[in-house]
Amino acid sequence: MSIHEQMTFETKQAIKKAFIQQMEEVGFERVTVKNLALTAHINRGTFYLHYADKFAVMEDIQQELLMELESRVKKVQPVEAFQTLQTGHLYPPFINVITCIKEHAPAFRVLLGEQGSPTFAKKVKIIFSNHILDRLAIVRKEVQDPEFQQYFQAFIASAILGVIQEWLDRGNQDLSVEEMVMIHFRLLRFVGTLVSSV
Repeated sequence: MSIHEQMTFETKQAIKKAFIQQMEEVGFERVTVKNLALTAHINRGTFYLHYADKFAVMEDIQQELLMELESRVKKVQPVEAFQTLQTGHLYPPFINVITCIKEHAPAFRVLLGEQGSPTFAKKVKIIFSNHILDRLAIVRKEVQDPEFQQYFQAFIASAILGVIQEWLDRGNQDLSVEEMVMIHFRLLRFVGTLVSSV
């Protein structure tokens, strides 16, 4: 990476960090380029060298997070995950997914929260549901039924995202990444136990 590329990268990171901070403090509607520049310690001219407006910053942040999240979710194999848990061990690919969210916790918390973007939450759900559903459909014929698939997709995605949002809202300090992974699988196992005991 050249010096110019490094400077560009660092400036864009500063702008994105300022954007998340402003979103958390005042909400997207009240974010201004002037305040972004002030918070990022740059002038407005420098801001416009990198982004057309605050919408472009929002889009860049979302794309960056979604690409990284998807690259990690793709490696999760649900059946393998449950088999690993049965042995009393945690499943490394899912640890990587939760680690990604923890590493970018302020951005995920803001974008998934009340001040955030409904389209971002929908895209996160799609990433989880598509990749997990594809793998489950191979081993469970029931998941191949189109009507069941649609609702199961919504259920799985909402369940995973709901637990993650709760964790983020609580400041993700009370549970480590590993404990968060275990919570997900404890919840899924508990639901399965309820069904089988009825």
